Amino acid sequence: MPESDTGTERTELPTPRRLEQAREEGQVAYSHELSTAVELLAGFALLLALGPWLWQSCVAALRWALGPGLRSELTCETVVPLALHGHGSLLLVTAIFAAAMMAVAAAIGLLQVGFFPTLKPLLPKFEKINPITGLKRLFGLRGLVRFALNLIKLAVLIAIAWALIGARLPHEALITPELAQRVADDSWAMWTLAMALSAALLVIGVFDLLYQRWQHIRDHMMTKQELKEELKQMEGNPEVKGRLRQMARQFAQRRMMQEVPKATVVITNPTHVAVALRYEQATMAAPIVVAKGYDAVAQRIKAIAAEHGIPMVENVALARALAREIELGQPITAKWFRPVAEILAAVYRLRKQRTA
Repeated sequence: MPESDTGTERTELPTPRRLEQAREEGQVAYSHELSTAVELLAGFALLLALGPWLWQSCVAALRWALGPGLRSELTCETVVPLALHGHGSLLLVTAIFAAAMMAVAAAIGLLQVGFFPTLKPLLPKFEKINPITGLKRLFGLRGLVRFALNLIKLAVLIAIAWALIGARLPHEALITPELAQRVADDSWAMWTLAMALSAALLVIGVFDLLYQRWQHIRDHMMTKQELKEELKQMEGNPEVKGRLRQMARQFAQRRMMQEVPKATVVITNPTHVAVALRYEQATMAAPIVVAKGYDAVAQRIKAIAAEHGIPMVENVALARALAREIELGQPITAKWFRPVAEILAAVYRLRKQRTA
Protein backbone atom coordinates (compact mmCIF):
# COMPACT_ATOMS: atom_id res chain seq x y z
CA MET A 1 0.00 0.00 0.00
CA PRO A 2 1.24 3.54 -0.71
CA GLU A 3 2.14 5.65 2.27
CA SER A 4 1.39 9.26 3.11
CA ASP A 5 4.02 11.85 4.03
CA THR A 6 3.58 10.89 7.69
CA GLY A 7 4.18 7.19 7.00
CA THR A 8 0.54 6.18 7.42
CA GLU A 9 -0.68 3.63 4.93
CA ARG A 10 -3.21 4.82 2.39
CA THR A 11 -5.85 2.11 2.47
CA GLU A 12 -9.00 3.99 1.40
CA LEU A 13 -10.14 4.61 -2.16
CA PRO A 14 -10.06 8.28 -3.19
CA THR A 15 -13.31 10.18 -2.94
CA PRO A 16 -14.80 11.99 -5.97
CA ARG A 17 -13.70 15.28 -4.37
CA ARG A 18 -10.11 14.03 -4.08
CA LEU A 19 -10.09 13.00 -7.75
CA GLU A 20 -11.66 16.31 -8.73
CA GLN A 21 -8.92 18.22 -6.93
CA ALA A 22 -6.29 16.11 -8.69
CA ARG A 23 -7.98 16.88 -12.00
CA GLU A 24 -7.82 20.60 -11.24
CA GLU A 25 -4.07 20.17 -10.75
CA GLY A 26 -3.81 18.50 -14.17
CA GLN A 27 -3.30 15.00 -12.72
CA VAL A 28 -5.37 12.64 -14.88
CA ALA A 29 -5.11 9.08 -16.15
CA TYR A 30 -3.80 9.59 -19.68
CA SER A 31 -2.07 7.11 -21.99
CA HIS A 32 0.34 8.60 -24.50
CA GLU A 33 0.73 5.17 -26.15
CA LEU A 34 -3.01 4.98 -26.85
CA SER A 35 -3.08 8.51 -28.27
CA THR A 36 -0.07 7.80 -30.47
CA ALA A 37 -1.56 4.55 -31.75
CA VAL A 38 -4.91 6.14 -32.64
CA GLU A 39 -3.20 9.07 -34.35
CA LEU A 40 -0.97 6.71 -36.36
CA LEU A 41 -3.92 4.57 -37.44
CA ALA A 42 -5.92 7.62 -38.41
CA GLY A 43 -2.94 9.14 -40.22
CA PHE A 44 -2.19 6.06 -42.32
CA ALA A 45 -5.90 5.59 -43.08
CA LEU A 46 -6.05 9.21 -44.28
CA LEU A 47 -2.95 8.68 -46.38
CA LEU A 48 -4.66 5.74 -48.07
CA ALA A 49 -7.80 7.78 -48.71
CA LEU A 50 -5.97 10.93 -49.82
CA GLY A 51 -3.15 9.05 -51.56
CA PRO A 52 -4.32 9.48 -55.19
CA TRP A 53 -5.09 13.16 -54.66
CA LEU A 54 -1.79 13.69 -52.84
CA TRP A 55 0.15 11.90 -55.61
CA GLN A 56 -1.52 13.95 -58.35
CA SER A 57 -0.92 17.15 -56.39
CA CYS A 58 2.77 16.32 -55.95
CA VAL A 59 3.16 15.51 -59.67
CA ALA A 60 1.38 18.71 -60.65
CA ALA A 61 3.49 20.80 -58.28
CA LEU A 62 6.72 19.22 -59.55
CA ARG A 63 5.76 19.79 -63.18
CA TRP A 64 4.92 23.39 -62.49
CA ALA A 65 8.16 23.94 -60.56
CA LEU A 66 10.26 22.47 -63.41
CA GLY A 67 8.24 24.23 -66.13
CA PRO A 68 6.41 27.53 -65.71
CA GLY A 69 7.82 28.03 -62.27
CA LEU A 70 11.38 28.29 -63.65
CA ARG A 71 10.31 31.00 -66.05
CA SER A 72 8.35 32.98 -63.46
CA GLU A 73 9.82 36.08 -61.90
CA LEU A 74 9.79 35.87 -58.11
CA THR A 75 9.25 39.11 -56.23
CA CYS A 76 7.79 39.99 -52.88
CA GLU A 77 4.49 40.72 -54.58
CA THR A 78 4.31 37.56 -56.73
CA VAL A 79 5.76 34.83 -54.52
CA VAL A 80 2.48 34.12 -52.68
CA PRO A 81 0.22 34.15 -55.77
CA LEU A 82 2.71 31.94 -57.66
CA ALA A 83 2.93 29.48 -54.78
CA LEU A 84 -0.83 29.24 -54.58
CA HIS A 85 -1.12 28.83 -58.32
CA GLY A 86 1.55 26.17 -58.65
CA HIS A 87 1.04 24.35 -55.33
CA GLY A 88 -2.57 25.16 -54.43
CA SER A 89 -3.80 21.59 -54.70
CA LEU A 90 -0.86 20.27 -52.66
CA LEU A 91 -1.39 22.92 -49.96
CA LEU A 92 -5.10 22.09 -49.81
CA VAL A 93 -4.64 18.34 -49.35
CA THR A 94 -1.92 19.02 -46.77
CA ALA A 95 -4.23 21.38 -44.87
CA ILE A 96 -7.02 18.78 -44.90
CA PHE A 97 -4.66 16.13 -43.60
CA ALA A 98 -3.32 18.40 -40.83
CA ALA A 99 -6.82 19.52 -39.76
CA ALA A 100 -8.05 15.93 -39.64
CA MET A 101 -5.08 14.84 -37.54
CA MET A 102 -5.58 17.72 -35.10
CA ALA A 103 -9.26 16.75 -34.79
CA VAL A 104 -8.30 13.12 -34.09
CA ALA A 105 -5.74 14.17 -31.47
CA ALA A 106 -8.29 16.42 -29.75
CA ALA A 107 -10.96 13.72 -29.86
CA ILE A 108 -8.77 11.00 -28.34
CA GLY A 109 -7.72 13.39 -25.58
CA LEU A 110 -11.34 14.29 -24.79
CA LEU A 111 -12.35 10.63 -24.77
CA GLN A 112 -9.63 9.82 -22.25
CA VAL A 113 -9.94 12.70 -19.80
CA GLY A 114 -12.93 14.80 -20.93
CA PHE A 115 -13.04 18.58 -21.26
CA PHE A 116 -11.74 20.37 -18.18
CA PRO A 117 -9.49 23.34 -18.99
CA THR A 118 -7.15 24.42 -16.20
CA LEU A 119 -4.04 26.57 -16.04
CA LYS A 120 -2.67 25.14 -12.78
CA PRO A 121 -0.28 22.68 -14.51
CA LEU A 122 1.40 25.68 -16.18
CA LEU A 123 2.25 27.33 -12.86
CA PRO A 124 5.95 27.05 -11.97
CA LYS A 125 6.74 24.45 -9.31
CA PHE A 126 10.08 23.68 -7.71
CA GLU A 127 9.43 19.93 -7.95
CA LYS A 128 9.42 20.15 -11.73
CA ILE A 129 12.97 21.52 -11.89
CA ASN A 130 14.36 19.78 -8.83
CA PRO A 131 17.06 17.34 -10.11
CA ILE A 132 16.61 15.03 -7.12
CA THR A 133 12.91 14.65 -7.89
CA GLY A 134 13.77 14.00 -11.51
CA LEU A 135 16.26 11.28 -10.58
CA LYS A 136 13.67 9.65 -8.34
CA ARG A 137 11.24 9.57 -11.24
CA LEU A 138 13.85 8.04 -13.53
CA PHE A 139 15.30 5.44 -11.18
CA GLY A 140 12.38 4.82 -8.85
CA LEU A 141 10.02 1.88 -9.01
CA ARG A 142 7.68 3.67 -11.39
CA GLY A 143 10.54 4.58 -13.70
CA LEU A 144 11.72 0.96 -13.75
CA VAL A 145 8.20 -0.25 -14.53
CA ARG A 146 7.93 2.26 -17.37
CA PHE A 147 11.34 1.18 -18.70
CA ALA A 148 10.30 -2.49 -18.63
CA LEU A 149 7.06 -1.73 -20.41
CA ASN A 150 8.91 0.21 -23.09
CA LEU A 151 11.25 -2.74 -23.63
CA ILE A 152 8.29 -5.10 -23.96
CA LYS A 153 6.58 -2.73 -26.37
CA LEU A 154 9.73 -2.44 -28.48
CA ALA A 155 10.20 -6.21 -28.51
CA VAL A 156 6.61 -6.79 -29.65
CA LEU A 157 6.87 -4.22 -32.43
CA ILE A 158 10.21 -5.62 -33.63
CA ALA A 159 8.77 -9.16 -33.65
CA ILE A 160 5.75 -8.08 -35.72
CA ALA A 161 7.92 -6.12 -38.14
CA TRP A 162 10.35 -9.04 -38.45
CA ALA A 163 7.51 -11.46 -39.26
CA LEU A 164 5.91 -9.21 -41.86
CA ILE A 165 9.18 -8.25 -43.54
CA GLY A 166 10.32 -11.89 -43.55
CA ALA A 167 7.10 -12.92 -45.30
CA ARG A 168 7.61 -10.13 -47.84
CA LEU A 169 11.25 -10.82 -48.71
CA PRO A 170 10.61 -13.69 -51.20
CA HIS A 171 8.37 -11.39 -53.22
CA GLU A 172 10.98 -8.64 -53.18
CA ALA A 173 13.48 -11.02 -54.78
CA LEU A 174 11.34 -11.13 -57.93
CA ILE A 175 12.27 -8.45 -60.43
CA THR A 176 9.27 -6.47 -61.67
CA PRO A 177 9.98 -4.78 -65.03
CA GLU A 178 7.32 -2.12 -64.56
CA LEU A 179 8.51 0.65 -62.27
CA ALA A 180 4.99 1.89 -61.47
CA GLN A 181 3.90 -1.58 -60.40
CA ARG A 182 7.00 -2.00 -58.24
CA VAL A 183 6.43 1.36 -56.53
CA ALA A 184 2.78 0.50 -55.93
CA ASP A 185 3.65 -2.91 -54.46
CA ASP A 186 6.33 -1.49 -52.19
CA SER A 187 4.06 1.36 -51.07
CA TRP A 188 1.30 -1.08 -50.23
CA ALA A 189 3.75 -3.29 -48.31
CA MET A 190 5.00 -0.33 -46.28
CA TRP A 191 1.44 0.85 -45.59
CA THR A 192 0.45 -2.65 -44.45
CA LEU A 193 3.48 -2.84 -42.16
CA ALA A 194 2.70 0.57 -40.70
CA MET A 195 -0.95 -0.33 -40.05
CA ALA A 196 0.01 -3.63 -38.41
CA LEU A 197 2.50 -1.91 -36.11
CA SER A 198 -0.04 0.81 -35.29
CA ALA A 199 -2.67 -1.82 -34.47
CA ALA A 200 -0.23 -3.58 -32.17
CA LEU A 201 0.56 -0.26 -30.54
CA LEU A 202 -3.18 0.32 -30.12
CA VAL A 203 -3.54 -2.92 -28.15
CA ILE A 204 -0.58 -1.91 -26.00
CA GLY A 205 -2.13 1.53 -25.56
CA VAL A 206 -5.39 0.06 -24.27
CA PHE A 207 -3.52 -1.91 -21.63
CA ASP A 208 -1.45 1.16 -20.81
CA LEU A 209 -4.62 3.21 -20.30
CA LEU A 210 -5.96 0.61 -17.88
CA TYR A 211 -2.61 0.68 -16.06
CA GLN A 212 -2.63 4.49 -15.94
CA ARG A 213 -6.11 4.52 -14.43
CA TRP A 214 -5.12 1.93 -11.85
CA GLN A 215 -1.97 3.91 -11.03
CA HIS A 216 -3.96 7.15 -10.85
CA ILE A 217 -6.33 5.65 -8.28
CA ARG A 218 -3.41 4.18 -6.34
CA ASP A 219 -1.56 7.52 -6.30
CA HIS A 220 -4.55 9.25 -4.73
CA MET A 221 -5.43 6.64 -2.12
CA MET A 222 -6.30 8.19 1.23
CA THR A 223 -5.63 7.40 4.85
CA LYS A 224 -8.55 6.86 7.21
CA GLN A 225 -7.85 10.22 8.81
CA GLU A 226 -7.80 12.02 5.46
CA LEU A 227 -11.10 10.40 4.57
CA LYS A 228 -12.65 11.53 7.85
CA GLU A 229 -11.36 15.08 7.38
CA GLU A 230 -12.71 15.30 3.85
CA LEU A 231 -16.10 13.92 4.84
CA LYS A 232 -16.17 16.44 7.67
CA GLN A 233 -15.44 19.27 5.23
CA MET A 234 -18.07 18.06 2.78
CA GLU A 235 -20.79 17.48 5.38
CA GLY A 236 -19.82 20.29 7.70
CA ASN A 237 -18.47 20.28 11.23
CA PRO A 238 -20.66 18.05 13.45
CA GLU A 239 -20.53 20.61 16.27
CA VAL A 240 -21.72 23.38 13.95
CA LYS A 241 -24.42 21.17 12.50
CA GLY A 242 -25.57 20.21 15.99
CA ARG A 243 -25.73 23.86 17.00
CA LEU A 244 -27.73 24.69 13.87
CA ARG A 245 -30.17 21.86 14.59
CA GLN A 246 -30.56 23.08 18.16
CA MET A 247 -31.24 26.63 16.96
CA ALA A 248 -33.77 25.30 14.45
CA ARG A 249 -35.57 23.36 17.21
CA GLN A 250 -35.63 26.41 19.46
CA PHE A 251 -37.01 28.57 16.65
CA ALA A 252 -39.67 25.97 15.87
CA GLN A 253 -40.63 25.77 19.55
CA ARG A 254 -40.96 29.57 19.79
CA ARG A 255 -43.23 29.62 16.75
CA MET A 256 -45.23 26.72 18.18
CA MET A 257 -45.67 28.50 21.50
CA GLN A 258 -46.95 31.58 19.66
CA GLU A 259 -49.78 29.43 18.31
CA VAL A 260 -50.91 28.17 21.71
CA PRO A 261 -52.98 31.31 22.54
CA LYS A 262 -54.94 30.68 19.32
CA ALA A 263 -55.86 27.12 20.35
CA THR A 264 -59.42 26.06 21.14
CA VAL A 265 -58.50 23.39 23.68
CA VAL A 266 -55.41 21.68 25.16
CA ILE A 267 -55.57 17.93 25.77
CA THR A 268 -53.17 16.71 28.46
CA ASN A 269 -51.72 13.46 29.88
CA PRO A 270 -51.95 15.21 32.49
CA THR A 271 -48.28 15.96 33.25
CA HIS A 272 -46.07 14.50 30.50
CA VAL A 273 -47.96 15.27 27.27
CA ALA A 274 -49.88 18.28 25.98
CA VAL A 275 -51.56 18.74 22.58
CA ALA A 276 -53.13 22.06 21.59
CA LEU A 277 -55.98 21.90 19.04
CA ARG A 278 -57.54 24.71 17.09
CA TYR A 279 -60.92 24.44 15.43
CA GLU A 280 -63.01 27.00 13.59
CA GLN A 281 -66.23 25.45 12.38
CA ALA A 282 -66.73 27.96 9.57
CA THR A 283 -63.31 27.52 7.92
CA MET A 284 -61.90 24.15 9.02
CA ALA A 285 -62.96 20.64 8.08
CA ALA A 286 -61.23 19.15 11.12
CA PRO A 287 -59.30 20.37 14.19
CA ILE A 288 -55.61 21.13 13.63
CA VAL A 289 -52.71 20.40 15.96
CA VAL A 290 -51.04 23.78 16.54
CA ALA A 291 -48.70 22.69 19.36
CA LYS A 292 -47.58 19.50 21.08
CA GLY A 293 -44.78 18.38 23.32
CA TYR A 294 -43.54 16.23 26.14
CA ASP A 295 -42.35 16.95 29.66
CA ALA A 296 -40.91 20.49 29.86
CA VAL A 297 -42.45 21.50 26.52
CA ALA A 298 -45.81 20.14 27.66
CA GLN A 299 -45.57 22.15 30.88
CA ARG A 300 -44.77 25.28 28.86
CA ILE A 301 -47.81 24.70 26.62
CA LYS A 302 -50.04 24.28 29.68
CA ALA A 303 -48.62 27.43 31.27
CA ILE A 304 -49.32 29.52 28.19
CA ALA A 305 -52.80 27.99 27.87
CA ALA A 306 -53.56 28.85 31.52
CA GLU A 307 -52.24 32.38 31.00
CA HIS A 308 -54.59 32.96 28.06
CA GLY A 309 -57.55 31.10 29.45
CA ILE A 310 -57.45 28.17 27.03
CA PRO A 311 -59.48 25.21 28.37
CA MET A 312 -57.43 22.11 29.29
CA VAL A 313 -58.96 18.64 29.26
CA GLU A 314 -57.27 15.57 30.70
CA ASN A 315 -57.42 12.51 28.42
CA VAL A 316 -54.36 10.28 28.73
CA ALA A 317 -54.94 7.94 25.76
CA LEU A 318 -56.09 10.68 23.37
CA ALA A 319 -53.23 13.04 24.29
CA ARG A 320 -50.63 10.34 23.72
CA ALA A 321 -52.18 9.20 20.42
CA LEU A 322 -52.47 12.70 18.97
CA ALA A 323 -48.92 13.61 20.00
CA ARG A 324 -47.59 10.42 18.46
CA GLU A 325 -49.58 10.29 15.22
CA ILE A 326 -50.42 13.85 14.15
CA GLU A 327 -47.75 16.28 12.90
CA LEU A 328 -47.75 19.97 13.71
CA GLY A 329 -50.03 21.96 11.44
CA GLN A 330 -51.91 18.85 10.30
CA PRO A 331 -55.59 18.05 10.91
CA ILE A 332 -56.49 15.08 13.05
CA THR A 333 -57.41 11.84 11.29
CA ALA A 334 -60.98 10.50 11.03
CA LYS A 335 -60.60 7.90 13.78
CA TRP A 336 -60.14 10.67 16.36
CA PHE A 337 -63.12 12.78 15.24
CA ARG A 338 -65.56 11.36 17.80
CA PRO A 339 -63.47 11.73 20.99
CA VAL A 340 -62.25 15.18 19.94
CA ALA A 341 -65.76 16.23 19.01
CA GLU A 342 -66.99 15.25 22.46
CA ILE A 343 -64.24 17.34 24.07
CA LEU A 344 -65.01 20.33 21.83
CA ALA A 345 -68.71 20.03 22.59
CA ALA A 346 -67.93 20.11 26.30
CA VAL A 347 -65.71 23.18 25.79
CA TYR A 348 -68.43 25.01 23.83
CA ARG A 349 -71.00 24.22 26.54
CA LEU A 350 -68.62 25.57 29.16
CA ARG A 351 -68.17 28.79 27.22
CA LYS A 352 -71.91 29.27 26.89
CA GLN A 353 -72.37 28.77 30.61
CA ARG A 354 -69.72 31.39 31.33
CA THR A 355 -71.26 33.93 28.98
CA ALA A 356 -74.79 33.24 30.17
